[in-house]
Amino acid sequence: MAALAEMIGTERFPGALRQILRQCCNFDSMIISRYEGARPPVSLYQDLDELQAAITVEFYASGPYLLDPLYQACRNGCTPGAYRLMDLAPEAFYRSEYYRAFYRKISISDEIGVLLQDGAESWFIVSLARFARQQRFEAADTDRLNAVFGVISAAIRRQWGQAEAAAQGFQQAGWEDRMQTFGTGVLSPREREVVQLILQGHSTPSAAAYLGIAEGTVKVHRHHAYSKLGIASQAELFSLATRHLAGAV
Repeated sequence: MAALAEMIGTERFPGALRQILRQCCNFDSMIISRYEGARPPVSLYQDLDELQAAITVEFYASGPYLLDPLYQACRNGCTPGAYRLMDLAPEAFYRSEYYRAFYRKISISDEIGVLLQDGAESWFIVSLARFARQQRFEAADTDRLNAVFGVISAAIRRQWGQAEAAAQGFQQAGWEDRMQTFGTGVLSPREREVVQLILQGHSTPSAAAYLGIAEGTVKVHRHHAYSKLGIASQAELFSLATRHLAGAV
C-alpha cells in the first residue's frame, strides 16, 4: 500500500494499482474509466492490445456503455464497492442486446467492477476481467477487494479525481428517468414497457411474467413497437435506444 501511495501523481500509478489488485484476485486485464453523467466514458488506463482496445474501449464508449449493468448500477445509486458483473446484471443478461451486440465480442469469461464515486454525477469504474475459458470470479474475490476498497478508492481519487464542484451544473435525469422517455409520443405505454424490458435483458417469457401477460401478447407488442420505430431487429432497437439515452435523438 505504501508503494501505491508513493506512485500517486506519476505515470507508474496504474502499474502499482494493478499489483495491489492482483494480490486480491487473479485477472487478465484491467480497464479504468471515468464516467460523468451520461457522457461517454473516458479511458484512463487499459492494458489491452490494439484490437482488443478498439472493441472493448472505443466501441463500448460509442453507445453500449449506456446499457452496461456496471454503469447502470452507478447511475442508479449503487453503494460504492467491488461487484461481480452477474451480481448486478439482469436475469436474462445472456439474452440481452447488450450481451449480443457487445459483451460476447470481447471474449472474456467474467468481470468484476470496482465502483468508486467522485461527486454527484461522477464515477470511476475499475473493470477486472478474465479471458474466455478462465474460471469465473468467486464471492471471495470481491470480499478481498472490498477489504482494501477504502485505500484503493482514496488513491484513485487522488490520482484522477476532480473536486465535486467540477460536476456542478451537469445535472440531468438518471438512467431510469431517461429510459422512461424512450418512445414517448410514438409507442403506447404497454409497448414502451415491453421495449424497456427487452433492453434490460428480459426474455419474452421473463417480460411476460413481469408484466403478468401472455408471451404471445409480448410478441405482439414488440412487433408493433418495432414497426412504429421503423426498425426490424433488436440490434436496431439497441442502436436507437443508446442514441436516445445519450441525448442524440
